[in-house]
Amino acid sequence: MKKIKYTFIIFALLLSACTEPYNTELEGSFIRFVVQGSINDELKAHQVSLTKSADYFANTAATRVSGANISIYDGENTFSLHEVSDGLYETDTIAGEIGKTYTLTINSNGEIYEASCYLNYCPPIDSIKFGYYDLSAYDIIDSSAYVLLSAMEPATPDNYYMWNVYRNGLLETDTINEVSFSDDVFINGNYMYDVQVGWIKKVEIGDTVTLEMLSITEEYYNYIYQMLSVTDWDMGPFGGPPANPNGNITEVNDNDNNNDDPLGFFLAYSTYRITKIIPEKDEWILLEWY
Repeated sequence: MKKIKYTFIIFALLLSACTEPYNTELEGSFIRFVVQGSINDELKAHQVSLTKSADYFANTAATRVSGANISIYDGENTFSLHEVSDGLYETDTIAGEIGKTYTLTINSNGEIYEASCYLNYCPPIDSIKFGYYDLSAYDIIDSSAYVLLSAMEPATPDNYYMWNVYRNGLLETDTINEVSFSDDVFINGNYMYDVQVGWIKKVEIGDTVTLEMLSITEEYYNYIYQMLSVTDWDMGPFGGPPANPNGNITEVNDNDNNNDDPLGFFLAYSTYRITKIIPEKDEWILLEWY
């Protein structure tokens, strides 16, 4: 017993003797242009945000990019954007048209960037209902509501969707990991009955809930998937090395340096909204665990 005790002490001393502080100074990363903007089929001012990237440990707000010349071209008309605040640009009140390809052009200090995106058709929503899971067996009182969608999915293949949920006028899905999104691989051309597309925490009877469905492109669907793969879905130490998501912003006057290529995405989409008041709990649908 004494031999085991002394062996353990010696082993612990050896481990502690091999531990020493390791300090390294990371090099700064390439500063990149970051673009986030969109246009949809609603009559309103559409926005484009311009910033610059920063080092991971910089712990400072992104630098806004002012003074750029920005336009959006739909194949027939060119819409100029004006700067409404530092790094934030807006069109006049216009509506995108389904079936058109929109091209964003940015000229910032002689550097030119472009992105193109097709504006897809969004099918109408017939109705929404609310569902819940019975957690009473676990002594849990769940005040969450699940938003259930009923709608006809078009027969045309390769459609992609994203859903946002608003409660009493406020966006519930205000971060990308709370947004629902899907392709139409398993639902193409079929009617969707009570499909779960959203979730609201701590609802109350009488709350006003709005479901917003966006018809997005395959490129943006993949962009969201990549963002989540390096954040919420990164698998920690068992995941692969992180990489920047592949957006659709390109540098026109390319300098053959891929390390300074712009980041971000310019999206064209159509949207459909439906609003309903949260009814009494006996009108909700009991959902089953699978």
